[in-house]
Amino acid sequence: MKNVLFAILVLFLLGGYTGIKAQSKRTNSSKYTDKAITSKTHVIEPAILEVKYNVIYGRYRDVYALRCGKNVSQFINLYELRCDSLYASPDPAIRDIPFQEYMESMTNKRNGTTNQRPNSPGKLDYLYWNLKPGKLSIYTAVSKTHYVAEDTPTINWEIYEDTVQTILGYTCHRATAKFRGREWEVWYADDIPTSLGPWKLNGLPGLILQAFSGDFISYVACSIETKGLTPITFYNYLKLKYEPISWEDYFKARNDPKNYPPHIKMTPETKLERELE
Repeated sequence: MKNVLFAILVLFLLGGYTGIKAQSKRTNSSKYTDKAITSKTHVIEPAILEVKYNVIYGRYRDVYALRCGKNVSQFINLYELRCDSLYASPDPAIRDIPFQEYMESMTNKRNGTTNQRPNSPGKLDYLYWNLKPGKLSIYTAVSKTHYVAEDTPTINWEIYEDTVQTILGYTCHRATAKFRGREWEVWYADDIPTSLGPWKLNGLPGLILQAFSGDFISYVACSIETKGLTPITFYNYLKLKYEPISWEDYFKARNDPKNYPPHIKMTPETKLERELE
């Protein structure tokens, strides 16, 4: 715990890391405009913290990673990241691995076994904090390949400082809020001075280690690392062309069953995303 705290505090005190506000200029910021994005996979900056979260979504399980850098942070689905890297292989046998895993998961589902393919809302999204300063950028393959940059979400948290529990060795406080149409209960660690957490949850005086939205979905941190980290990376293994899209059009595309294969049961994103005004 002390190693984690020390590594983050050093960078924090040097004035670089805020978790939300990008206060320093980046030489590659001109790449991220409101034009189509065709950037290849490339390193943005070193990571100083990586948190992995186990996700429970109904009968499904999944794993995400939150990687925090000095200026930019990202939240990614590790299984889908792996699949994208396999699809990009020049070897047909390697490219076929995700499909074989899908067929195996369908067999397991029919047989009633629990070894199913990871699944959760937003699994196809690559989320980047401050790729554009002050913005949360979402790169997604829903409908077509799009990206949308929204203002950093503001969440009105109610903090219960007298309610504590220990998670991964850190003393955590409880907080609650209504966000994007759902009630959330989270536990955050003051000793890790970043205001980020899983998905789009942010704005507390410490890293969010657990987050629950009723019986719909839960995020539970299972590891915190500060050494030997994968850098903050812009991922585009498939060399896709990401077209800009407005938030409203993106939201509609996420909720349109026509954008999903016929055999896919689509859960409306209104259960996670904000209610349109």
